Amino acid sequence: MKRKNAKHPMLAEEERIVDILKKLRDEGKIEQSLYKKLKPRGSQPARLYGLAKVHKEVIPARPVLSMPGSSYYNIGVQVAEWLSNVPACQINSSNRIADALKDNHLEEDEELVSFDVSSLYTNVPVMEAIDVCTELLYDGNQEAPPIDKETFKILAQISSCNVIMSTHKCYYQQTDGLAMGSPPAPHFANGWMSQHDDRIAEGSKFYFRYMDDIIRDIKKEDKGRKLEEINNIHPSLKFTIECENEGSIPFLDMRIMNIMGNLSSTWYSKPSDTGLIMNYHSLAPKRYKRSVVSGFVHRIHRACSSWDNIHVILEKAKRILERNQYPPMFYDPIIEETLKKIVEEEHKVEGEEIEETEEMNPSTTEPAQEEENSIPKQLFFLQYRGKVSEDLARSLHKINAPCTVVMTLRKLKTVLPSLKPTVEKCLRSGVVYRITCPRCGVRYVGYTTRHLKTRYKEHQKKDAPVKKHLVRCRARIELEDDVEILDSSARGETYLQIREALWIKESRPTINVKDEYKSRTLTIKW
Repeated sequence: MKRKNAKHPMLAEEERIVDILKKLRDEGKIEQSLYKKLKPRGSQPARLYGLAKVHKEVIPARPVLSMPGSSYYNIGVQVAEWLSNVPACQINSSNRIADALKDNHLEEDEELVSFDVSSLYTNVPVMEAIDVCTELLYDGNQEAPPIDKETFKILAQISSCNVIMSTHKCYYQQTDGLAMGSPPAPHFANGWMSQHDDRIAEGSKFYFRYMDDIIRDIKKEDKGRKLEEINNIHPSLKFTIECENEGSIPFLDMRIMNIMGNLSSTWYSKPSDTGLIMNYHSLAPKRYKRSVVSGFVHRIHRACSSWDNIHVILEKAKRILERNQYPPMFYDPIIEETLKKIVEEEHKVEGEEIEETEEMNPSTTEPAQEEENSIPKQLFFLQYRGKVSEDLARSLHKINAPCTVVMTLRKLKTVLPSLKPTVEKCLRSGVVYRITCPRCGVRYVGYTTRHLKTRYKEHQKKDAPVKKHLVRCRARIELEDDVEILDSSARGETYLQIREALWIKESRPTINVKDEYKSRTLTIKW
């Protein structure tokens, strides 16, 4: 039975992680700057939710763990950053598959097969993966992190082991496996899988692995034996196999074709693909729609091994664009321009690039110095409202305002209920809140980057302005009933201070005694 005054598990978890980081800092294992970077503050629970795998026939749910804001997130991001320098832990690009196909020829008794790892993330043995990736990170082939090997393991374990997560019903603790959504999870999974690549690729001329998807050539008579062999590599690894069907096999966004032993590829979309993209008449900046068209071209070029295949698939892409109301007079010039750039990039000679760089260097010295002395630009997020938004962005650009306008879109998901479990009110952080006296109705507006429960308790201290008023008014407040969350931001304290200032200016709360908010006037100066 839970004690009445028991500490919330998320508060206890944050304290546990802070204590470990303090110990590492005091022992000289991590620098003070790294300690401040990793230390969690006002952390919220990692939230587990499901996304429908609509490309599957039965439509199962894919478990995803939302980590931003949790006690593990800062450490996880840092661990992922260090592991991203390790080639075996990096996520391979599929760009080189189409080029590699031209260099391979299959015999009559050979074909392509695809192996897929069943539920890779949740079946990765975490401690084993940490050990494997730690050895790869400290093998001397890349710059090691500014911490020793054992300290890295401790941080890796904090980020990926025994993670406490909330669901719509209760809290759970991870016992093993990696969570999709955890920053270092792809690196750990890829690094752990890399140790088995040689065994899986044994005897192949063509081999490529993208996380849990593998394609290779094999003799037709050896397919069953190979599947049985790799299914015995490790107790946590279970593979399924897909063979060629009528001389072709899908892999990622490609369909690889085997015609008389000659391999080629074209663009592939799953049968469940609806063909829906951003509609041409949707309320969005024109450059976003241009990016939809050029993105099509780049994906098709990457997936196709020949210009003949690119031409055929571009016709298919044009039909998709027209079904989404893109007129030919809009998309044709963009396709032509994008293809021209791709061809120019392919035909660049290394010597020409060097010569061009040498010619540009003298002339770029002065602008670089000017840029160094210029006012740094701030990001200015503006919800797109059509021509009026573009006119404002153009005006700011004309007067050289020190800001970069980022157009945001209001999508359908913003008006639909979130799939993620809600965070308990007492655990909310990064919020602007308002306290209302239940007796006389006067108000106090403030902000906090810590847990709302922690800040609420501070207002109960006898010297706090809120407490003084409550004593005079002979009233008491409850967190659930009398504290209202007005706004929130995950962008840091500066954004919260600005939003607090706006709310104070609008509501004029009488309990607030400081006028600091007046110094936060929203102006653009240059």
